[in-house]
Amino acid sequence: MSLIRIANKVKPILITGKTGTGKSTMAKSLVSEDALIYYASEIEDKDWRSITQDIIIEDVHYKANKDIVMDVIRHCKSNIVITSINEKDVPKDIKNSCKIKRAGTVKHLQNSIKGLAPRCQTPLQSDMTIMEIVSEYMRNSDRDEMVRILKHNKPADVQIMSWLIMNLHPNKLIFVDAKVKRRWSSNYFYEMLAYAHDGKVFSKLSFPKRGTYSQVPKIIRKLNLKLGDSHLVPQLLQDEEFKDWASKKLRTSETRIIGIKDKKKRNAPIIPDRTNKLDRWL
Repeated sequence: MSLIRIANKVKPILITGKTGTGKSTMAKSLVSEDALIYYASEIEDKDWRSITQDIIIEDVHYKANKDIVMDVIRHCKSNIVITSINEKDVPKDIKNSCKIKRAGTVKHLQNSIKGLAPRCQTPLQSDMTIMEIVSEYMRNSDRDEMVRILKHNKPADVQIMSWLIMNLHPNKLIFVDAKVKRRWSSNYFYEMLAYAHDGKVFSKLSFPKRGTYSQVPKIIRKLNLKLGDSHLVPQLLQDEEFKDWASKKLRTSETRIIGIKDKKKRNAPIIPDRTNKLDRWL
């Protein structure tokens, strides 16, 4: 493909959005009515240079044939629209070759079902993040369903316990943590954990915060010392030459950690203006 053709080629569009947000409908509105529709996991290789119709490639996040999709992007001359439920699962080469658009967060499919059956309950998604699992664990009173969610997602025992301890009394979790965890089967652990709580908490949830890493090892390396020699730093700082060298080598925030006090800045003396002006003779 020549440089002029590459410059004139329209960049493919990648539409991201969860199931039911209308990304497929949006993709069809951006191409012609006779557009060809393929799934990224089932697309087969062919001569893409000879195809003049617009192309839609669905679900590029799931087992996409990356090489064939890239051939479509490189050689097809028509409009190309690609869909995915998220951006992080799209292969990097495909994502970098596309212009990204968001489908939005409104779930049109769910709203249409609600219009036909207003009393229906919103189904739970099987795949959940740890935050969604904890929220469901605290508020869902159907513990059989909670067992199914835990067994399907299989959250790490240490992770789920560290999140739950922020919201539940330790007495509810102490038996599961001390007797069941990693001693019996994981299925039994999830069952015991699910029934340790009744699921009727409607208050605001608390989540653990990520701890900060110590800056001391980084400071020790900057001072050309070994990590095991950190106990020597207070003795070395008694030497004024080493102290001055360390204060120049480190940042102000780092010098405070090892005990070097900030130097007091002297304010420049105010020099009065002695320029003769007309008002002196008035």
